[in-house]
Amino acid sequence: MSLQSQMLQVLTDRQTSRISFSFSGSTGLNIEVKPSSFIRVADAIRSDTITVSEGGVPAGTALYDARRNVFRVARGQEWSRAYNALLVHEAVHAAFDLARSRLPWLDNETAAYIAQGYYLRNSGFHRSRLDELGQPYLGVLLVDSIVRDGEPDSEIMQELQGTLLSSPQYHSYIRGEFEGDG
Repeated sequence: MSLQSQMLQVLTDRQTSRISFSFSGSTGLNIEVKPSSFIRVADAIRSDTITVSEGGVPAGTALYDARRNVFRVARGQEWSRAYNALLVHEAVHAAFDLARSRLPWLDNETAAYIAQGYYLRNSGFHRSRLDELGQPYLGVLLVDSIVRDGEPDSEIMQELQGTLLSSPQYHSYIRGEFEGDG
């Protein structure tokens, strides 16, 4: 199966098609991710508006480059539910890019971690395999609160956003603004 076909399979599978949520972002803007967000990204891959490229990122990682409209997937990557969830995370960034959204990077990353949590939960990923201190775990906890209460728990949301703001991984851009250019 080609890399592009694998990506399309993840974006259109049952677990991804059940991802739907919204929350009030850090500036009060309504942030929304729906099944159509992933369909739009899949359509962009099919039409070569977005390309899928192997390499250019460390093993076990993936990245969506909004400037070049490219998904970068680790070379020789073994696909798994955990990796598929990471691709869903990156697809949220692509969806915001395609929609020409303008929002704080903090909200963009928060939405991506919630979507990643949804995929993990929807696919039956065992929680004991998640690092209880990591952002994907907090994404799963936020999904639990959305399913239970209809909205994300504000304390868990603050905890996730606090980890993003203090993480060296996001330091260079997390306090800035994302501007999608399609």
